[in-house]
Amino acid sequence: MMLDSELKKIQQKRFSDEQIKSLETIFQSESKLQPRKRLQVAKDLGLHPRQVGIWFQNKRARWKSKQLQTDYNILKLTYDSLSSRFHLLQTQNQSLTLQLKKLQQEMEKKPTSSSNNSMGIVVSDADSIKPPVGEQSHGVQHGDKYWDDDDDDLDISNQWWESWC
Repeated sequence: MMLDSELKKIQQKRFSDEQIKSLETIFQSESKLQPRKRLQVAKDLGLHPRQVGIWFQNKRARWKSKQLQTDYNILKLTYDSLSSRFHLLQTQNQSLTLQLKKLQQEMEKKPTSSSNNSMGIVVSDADSIKPPVGEQSHGVQHGDKYWDDDDDDLDISNQWWESWC
């Protein structure tokens, strides 16, 4: 059974609302007090220096916990957004892969003659796009195919694509 003095200790507030407001204001400008500053704050608020020190220690712990929770929430939102975007891109990639396979099948069915395209270019699997020997190019080579980053090829490929449509 609790004694009356123990019950009063549990029920009583350790700090008044004014003291807490003052401590909060000081905490906003400096989260850790030097011993001299702690003595001055304790004297100004009518508290023991140890009470002020412990209040600041507890406040830093609560602030850190709250900051970790905030950081976690931000990271979770960012992750969820990226995950959603990733799944969307995966779906688009699958769709484009299927379209590519269908187009490749269409190309295999149609004869590749100069009458099928307006430029008179014959496309075959043996053709690979490579820079001329001795010339430097800033493209990327993947397997035996060479992908040039020049925009000049886009005009040709667009014309080629339009001839197929």
